Amino acid sequence: MRLAAYIAVIAVIAAGCQNKPDSRSKASPRTEAELIELNRSLITQDRNTINDYISKSDRSFSETSTGLWYSILGHGTGPAVKTGDNVNFDYECTLLNGNPCYSGTQTIRVGYTDAGSGVTEGLQMMQEGSDYLFIVPPYLAFGLTGDGAKIPGRAILIYRIRIRDIK
Repeated sequence: MRLAAYIAVIAVIAAGCQNKPDSRSKASPRTEAELIELNRSLITQDRNTINDYISKSDRSFSETSTGLWYSILGHGTGPAVKTGDNVNFDYECTLLNGNPCYSGTQTIRVGYTDAGSGVTEGLQMMQEGSDYLFIVPPYLAFGLTGDGAKIPGRAILIYRIRIRDIK
């Protein structure tokens, strides 16, 4: 009898864990057009926030076609970074408000790692010895979810990257 009760409890718990929509939610699923408009709105918000930040900065920034912003702090004299290169670089990553996230020295194979697309794009603009400052919007960084640790969802990031060497 005790086994039957145990099985019944497990069955009730399992039934409650099924992947069903939340019956309390009044929101209906969004259409593709609504999602596209929401995405445009978020990108516009991010752009306005970045433009506001730049207007208060004493640095000059340029924008790439993808929406990555950069400022050259120092030109390098070595070879240019390209896909497949192993790049050793120093970096500092902060939130737009200046709160630090990560820093250190890292070596990655450009185009073959899980570095965000903004960092990958930025590295390929640089050459050995370069020192750049990047403003990376969420869609080129950690997106809606963040990294689950120090970077919240929808964070605009500032990266300072200095290329040590390229192999």
